[in-house]
Amino acid sequence: MGEENTDQEADPLVPTLEQVLELDIEVDDPIEIGETGDGSRRIIPIRGGTVSGRCDGTVLQAGADYQLYRTERATELVAKYAFETDEGSRVYVENEGIRHASPETSERIRDGRPVDPEDVYFQSVPTFETADPDLEWLTESVFVASGTRQPNGVKLRVYRVE
Repeated sequence: MGEENTDQEADPLVPTLEQVLELDIEVDDPIEIGETGDGSRRIIPIRGGTVSGRCDGTVLQAGADYQLYRTERATELVAKYAFETDEGSRVYVENEGIRHASPETSERIRDGRPVDPEDVYFQSVPTFETADPDLEWLTESVFVASGTRQPNGVKLRVYRVE
């Protein structure tokens, strides 16, 4: 161990990002719940997809993205789903985030029409659970993700914060 410097405070390390996964998630048509006291609620069923990167696999048809349109610009996202690796291990994912854009772009997203990713802020913080010791690295770090809405789904790039 290095010598302890008691004369001055040490600065925290500046985090860096390592891309570890890319998910192409396919979704079904939204289920509209309607206006609640907190905003407009809708549920987007997840029907499948692919996972690539440090592990490869398939997104299972076992989950949904629970969206709350708080304003005409900002949407809270809470996705809960699972994927199975090519080796047969299963991983549970909870991914919470925010997406916002201009009212016009938000309307296009809501209608399922294509948008320019440059026009949308789409960031999230996924967490993972798994019983596979080889995938324990997914449970031992903080991750952030950047997303883009596709015509029939979502593309996420997941980064490990180092």
